[in-house]
Amino acid sequence: MQAIAREAGFTAASLYTYFASKDEIYGALVDELKSALLATFDARVPAGLTFEQRLELLLQRQFELALAYRNALRIIFDLGPSRPRRKDHSPFDYLERMEAFIASAGGDRLRCGAEEATRFLWGLTHAAFLPLILRPPEAPFDPAREVERVVDLFLHGALATAT
Repeated sequence: MQAIAREAGFTAASLYTYFASKDEIYGALVDELKSALLATFDARVPAGLTFEQRLELLLQRQFELALAYRNALRIIFDLGPSRPRRKDHSPFDYLERMEAFIASAGGDRLRCGAEEATRFLWGLTHAAFLPLILRPPEAPFDPAREVERVVDLFLHGALATAT
């Protein structure tokens, strides 16, 4: 707690006013990030967007959130396996929201169901998030470019088109 307080610019005593333990701080961090991530599904979307545009907008918001929470995500990824997993910290809320989004935003045009599409998209977004989490905080990261790549791979696959 001393080290955490020092990094946060507090005294350990003042930190104990808000949190009883490091695990409680970790849980609050995960709760905050999860709430912010789920809120991206509720953000306003301009009318008339295609499925691809709606997906890009949603993922853009999520990648920008990941960029803003980069340090917190590094802590979660570093400490996650050593922390007891709380039921409310599972990814299922996110996966359910993404599946509902895909189903309602035009997922009926996909070659697979919304549940399967969600799993593929989950894998692609995590593959794109991982370099963001692992690289040094000062390293450049372009969320718009990453979102474009994820959406293109999700909708069109990894094969190069013949010219």
